[in-house]
Amino acid sequence: MNKKLTICILLGFAALIGHCNAQSIRLTSYRSHTNVTLDLNRVYNYNIYERNRWGLGIDLVQPLKYDKRYGALFQNAFLGSAYVGYGTGDHAWKYGGMVGLVFPRSVFRGFDIYYQHDLLRVGSHSFDNYNIFNTTDNSSYFSSRYAGVDCISAHTQIDIPGPAMLHIGYIHSRERLLFDATGLLYPSIYDDDAMPYQTFDEAGFDLYWGDHWKLGVLAGVTDGDKTKRYARVLAQYSNRFDFGDKAGSLRLFAQGGSVATDNTPLSRRFDIGGTGGGFYYFNNTFLTIRPNTFMADAFALASIRYTSGWSLWKTTVSEPHPFVQLNALWGVMYGKSVVDGTGTYALYGTEPTKYIALTAPFAGLLEPCIGIDGLLHWGVLDLGVAAAYQMTPKKTSYHLDNFLDKFAVMCVAKLII
Repeated sequence: MNKKLTICILLGFAALIGHCNAQSIRLTSYRSHTNVTLDLNRVYNYNIYERNRWGLGIDLVQPLKYDKRYGALFQNAFLGSAYVGYGTGDHAWKYGGMVGLVFPRSVFRGFDIYYQHDLLRVGSHSFDNYNIFNTTDNSSYFSSRYAGVDCISAHTQIDIPGPAMLHIGYIHSRERLLFDATGLLYPSIYDDDAMPYQTFDEAGFDLYWGDHWKLGVLAGVTDGDKTKRYARVLAQYSNRFDFGDKAGSLRLFAQGGSVATDNTPLSRRFDIGGTGGGFYYFNNTFLTIRPNTFMADAFALASIRYTSGWSLWKTTVSEPHPFVQLNALWGVMYGKSVVDGTGTYALYGTEPTKYIALTAPFAGLLEPCIGIDGLLHWGVLDLGVAAAYQMTPKKTSYHLDNFLDKFAVMCVAKLII
């Protein structure tokens, strides 16, 4: 299916369910202490590998012993969830489940155990989960590089002093890449596409400090073709400053990360490609960089956006607010084979198709963007337009000479619920 048509179908689907005011629908009576909900984020998703992904997810919260002194959100409870999904592109089923206990009034907030037979996005550096209503944050629609994974994991959550929350976890998984140098692989359709599995054992933590700072640390070992030990760290800051109705708002987003060794598996490095080639504007990504363009062992990116408080005009169907944005990106790869920011990664074996070329933006990249929000109110959608341009040093391996390759015009569409 054409990518643009698929995104249009997605926006139409979001409009149809836009009357919902949460990411779940309660299936049990509000008078019941047992809470069973339908997870709307499991109903539909999209990416270039699976194409349209349809599914179903059910969540359960059962108080251990209901205490009338506290509200429904502060009961010690048993947690359970299960989901199933099917991709129309890879013709494969995914499924998983979780059981756990939660103690919301305790420093030790609880623990859980997960099992999943699903996909893992290679090189992901996002702390946030998919949200079907947050269309402008779902840049994963343009993802195509995944690994098939079977994993079991255990997590615990600790409320430490100050505005902080600590998540600690251990994961044991078996994974295989679903792409090589020639393109995407579909072992669920073609037996010859099946690549060898690797086994991973990993431990790590995510530290959340208030609403703006996040830190993730991961260390692991994998057997693969030979045993490799690796570690990686990822930090993020995000904030929005509102200056009033007339002065507008400023949004800041920054990330930085690094792996410890140049033998870090490909899936644990950082894919810093963007959504170039699409017609839809996304937050916190690079609008002129095509997917899978850059991979890095260490990277830093930043985005600053100012949206005006005043509108060009105001009617019942249109209230356009201009905005300006600047994105910046830098990345590097480790290892002796890296020349001018480029290198190769040996997937498996020595055949040419088992090596994949990698490029990092070692000399940096800038991307200015201008746009207009709220040009048209259409149902639950707020539509606008934006344009972005890519600026790179001319002598770098990733510089683009063609003006149109560096330029993007996009639709800005936000779901208003």
